[in-house]
Amino acid sequence: MFTRTPGGRRAALVLVAASAAGLALATSPASAATPTWEPLTVPTTNARVSLLPFDGQNAYARTMDHCTGECTYAPKLWQRTGTTWKQVTMPADVQAGALAGTGPTDLWVFGSKNTTTGSYRFNHYDGTTWTSNLNPDPRNAEALDAQAAGRNSVWAVGNYRGTGTNWYPMVTHWNGSGWNTTKFTGIQGQLDAVDVNSETDVWASGYREVSGRFQGLVLHYDGTRWAEVAVPRVSGEDTMLREVISNGPDDVWVASGSRVSHWDGTAWTRRDTPAAVSSFAYYGGQVYAGLSGAPKLVRWTGARWEAAGSLVKGEMVDQLSTTPDGTLYAASSEGGDLSEFHAYLARLAAPTAG
Repeated sequence: MFTRTPGGRRAALVLVAASAAGLALATSPASAATPTWEPLTVPTTNARVSLLPFDGQNAYARTMDHCTGECTYAPKLWQRTGTTWKQVTMPADVQAGALAGTGPTDLWVFGSKNTTTGSYRFNHYDGTTWTSNLNPDPRNAEALDAQAAGRNSVWAVGNYRGTGTNWYPMVTHWNGSGWNTTKFTGIQGQLDAVDVNSETDVWASGYREVSGRFQGLVLHYDGTRWAEVAVPRVSGEDTMLREVISNGPDDVWVASGSRVSHWDGTAWTRRDTPAAVSSFAYYGGQVYAGLSGAPKLVRWTGARWEAAGSLVKGEMVDQLSTTPDGTLYAASSEGGDLSEFHAYLARLAAPTAG
C-alpha cells in the first residue's frame, strides 16, 4: 500500500476522541530478537521519498525534490528492479500523487493536472505503456489516497466537487473495467486515507466541515454499504484524521498529529503517541507508527507504545509499508531549510516462525 501522499486541501489538525491513555513509552528488552534494518539505495538525492514496494526485488517510488523558497510541484516516478532504480517517463497529463497497484505491470497513479479536459487524473501503467486518464469525472472527482486489493479491485478516496465551494467526501472503486463512485453529498468535507483489510472490510478517514470548524470523519464498508463510525469530539476543537489502518472491524487505528485513537468494535480509546504520526503499518502482528520526531518509530504492545528497533538514519519517518511477505519498509529523512536534506530507505525482513 502506498500511503498518505500530499493532495487536496488537507491541513494538520488535531484528533478528538475518548479518554487519553498510552503516552508512556516502554523500552524494548535488550534480549529481544529483532531483525536488523537493511539500508537501501534511494532513487535520487535531496528528495523526499514515498515507496510502493511489492517484494524484495520490485517497487515503485515517488520523489519530491526538497527545496527552499519558491518551489515548483514536480514529483518524479521511479521503478526499482533488483537493486537498480530507473526513472519512469510520465505522459504530459500525468502528475504523480498517490500510487497503488499489485506489481511492476499494474500501477495506478492518481494526481492533479491542470488541462483543458479536466484536472483530476487516474492513469494506469503496465510497466511499458500508459493509459489515458480513466477518471470518469476528471473535473470533479479527486483521489488523495488509494490501495489495491487486487488487480481488479482498487479503492481510492478523496473528495468530489459540488456546487460553489462545496466539496463532498468520495470513495471510488475499480472493478477491472471501470470506476464506481460513491459521493457522500450529505457531508461537506473530504477523505484523506483508506485502508483495505478485505473486500468486506474497508476503512476511510478524513474530516467534515460544520459551521467553519472541522470534525473527524471515519467511514466503514462491510461489503454492502458504507456507514459512519462516529468519532467522539470536544466542542471548539478542529479535527482531521489523516491516517487509518485496520486489522479487522474490531481493530482500527486513526491518527491526526500525535492524537491517536483505537476502535475495538464498540468504542474508541485514546492511545496518543509522543510525536505526530506520519504512517501506520503492521509488522509481526503488531501495529507500528512512524513518527515525525523522537523516538521516530514505535509499536503498540497491547498496553502502551514502545520505541521500536534500530532504524538508524533520519530524524523522522515519512512512510511505512508492509509487503505481502511481511517485510517492513521505512522511508525516513533529516535536514531541512537550514541544513542539507537527506532521504533514506530501509527494510526489516519478515519475522521468522518459531
